[in-house]
Amino acid sequence: MKKILLSCSLLFATTIIMAQKITVKDVQGRTVTLKQAAKKVLLGEGRDIVTLNILDANPINLIAAWQDDFKKTLEYKHYQKKFPAIDKIPTVGSNAASFSVEKAIVAKPDVAIFSANGHGPSPANKEQIAQLEAAGIPVVFIDFRKDPFNNTVPSIRLLGQILNRQQKAEAFIQFYETRRKRIADRIATKKPAAPKVFMDMKAGMAENEFNSPGKGNLGSFITLAGGKNIGADVLPGAVGQLNQEYVISKQPDIYIATGTDVFRGKGVVLGADVKTDEVTASMKKRLQNPIISELPAIKKKRVYGLWHLFYASPFNILAAECIAKWTHPSLFVDVNPDASLQELNSKFLSVPMTGTYWIALDK
Repeated sequence: MKKILLSCSLLFATTIIMAQKITVKDVQGRTVTLKQAAKKVLLGEGRDIVTLNILDANPINLIAAWQDDFKKTLEYKHYQKKFPAIDKIPTVGSNAASFSVEKAIVAKPDVAIFSANGHGPSPANKEQIAQLEAAGIPVVFIDFRKDPFNNTVPSIRLLGQILNRQQKAEAFIQFYETRRKRIADRIATKKPAAPKVFMDMKAGMAENEFNSPGKGNLGSFITLAGGKNIGADVLPGAVGQLNQEYVISKQPDIYIATGTDVFRGKGVVLGADVKTDEVTASMKKRLQNPIISELPAIKKKRVYGLWHLFYASPFNILAAECIAKWTHPSLFVDVNPDASLQELNSKFLSVPMTGTYWIALDK
């Protein structure tokens, strides 16, 4: 009898251990197994702390080490004020070139979370990935940058699985998908004519450079909103540069500039703690560019600004709502990005997004 009980106990214990294992498929299609739900993670991009905040009210406790890109933003000060311990998080570099595998291993994360197409280690950094895996650190890839339209939801769901926070992940996914479906369904039903949209990414950072989303990135959300992204026809990748002759020839109906707080003094400024008058001033400066000033969109006063980092954020659905209202204002009169931001802050973020993340100069 004792042998039977002992065998049953061992079997029960083994079952529990096996049940703790988590097997997931990341956005690169890689099957990755964790021994159990991760308690500490390595962030290949520091800005993904905001993504972790969706899943945990104190994301600092989840981070074993990270790259220091987030420290360059005004948002960092908000997190620093609420979580002073953020300053003690070990750093492992600033980009893929400076990433230190040795420091990452010393931090002993349960999993490394990398962007499939970001500033940190990517699938191309095979040697670094192999070294981490050889040290017993699983690596998963998420993506909010290259193909955010298709990868945002899988990325959030993946993080929910590996962190054992599925309920919070699914709540955000519902928030996200409800808004995306409303836009998609309305465009599919009404089939409005698609105005030509020029999204001037990193607007003004270089006077005569005209960056644009191509096939992917925020370009997919222009299409979702019933617009025609002029960059999609000529740019093979997610983002790229358009020459000035092409921009002029396309005669865009709508102009959207993107910018961040780190562009202050050079380009268009939007983001955390930025006031509307500063945004307006930086936008008007960009509109003085002789190429842009002659575009039909400017003359029609269909001019808008958008936070640049929506291009690499799970909050890209807010950008989609803005673009929908700007592209087809009468069709989306009931869509309210400001209300969506308020709901996002109240339901999902312990460190709310505060500042100016979009603006319309159409008056």
